[in-house]
Amino acid sequence: MKRQINISLICVLFSAALFSACFDNGSSASNESDTFDASVICPAEGVNGYGEPNRGTFTDTRDGQVYKYTTIANQVWMAENLKFDAPYSECYDKIDGFCNTFGRFYSLHENGEFLGLFDQGLLDTICPAGWRVPSVNDWSILINNMGGEKKALSRLYSSDDFGEDFMKGSDDCGFNSLPAGMWLLNGSLASEYVVSAYWTSTAIDSRKSYVSYFSYDGISFGINEPKMSIRCVKN
Repeated sequence: MKRQINISLICVLFSAALFSACFDNGSSASNESDTFDASVICPAEGVNGYGEPNRGTFTDTRDGQVYKYTTIANQVWMAENLKFDAPYSECYDKIDGFCNTFGRFYSLHENGEFLGLFDQGLLDTICPAGWRVPSVNDWSILINNMGGEKKALSRLYSSDDFGEDFMKGSDDCGFNSLPAGMWLLNGSLASEYVVSAYWTSTAIDSRKSYVSYFSYDGISFGINEPKMSIRCVKN
C-alpha cells in the first residue's frame, strides 16, 4: 500500500528547521572537506573504551530484552530503539510487528503529558542500567563525528527498505536509525516510515523539550512531539 506523508510531517520539518539554528556547535560540516572514514570512526572490529567489543549485544536485566549496540568514536550507542514497557509508553500494534522493529513510543514529561516538566525519576531510569537518554550535546557529538547534519543523516539511517517515502541510508556505523515516526495525541502515528524522532534529555523551558529529528534535510533539533522513540547512549 502506498503510504502518504500527512500534514504533521510538514509541521515536523518546519519545527526542526526553526530550532536547528539554535545549535551552531560545529556539527555541520557543509563548508569543510569531508574526511569521514568509517574504519577509523566506527570500526566493526576491536575494543572500545569500556573494554568491550566495538559492536555486540547486551541484555536489559529488567525484562531480558537483548539489544545491539555500536561504538562511534568515543560514544557507545544502542543500535535499536528502546522497547522497555515503561510508564506512559505505547506500543503501536495496529501494524503487525511494528513494535518489534521500531520499539515503543515514550513520554518523558510528568504524568505522560505532551507539554510539561520532565519526569526526572522516569528520565533517570528509563534506559537500561549503565545507559542514559542522550542530551542535545550527546547527539551533537554524534552528528559531528559522522560528518555534519546532512552527511550524518545518510550514514546513520538504516539501509533497510521501509517503502518509497523512506530515504534509505548507508548505515556506515551500524547505528540503524529507524523511521518510526511519532505518536500523536489521538493515538495515531505521523510520519511513520519517513522520519526518526528521538527524545533528548535537554529541556527548552518548563513545558517543552528538544527532539533529535532525522528528516529529508538532515538531522536537527526541534520541539518534542507527544510520544517519541528513545535511543540510549552508554554512560
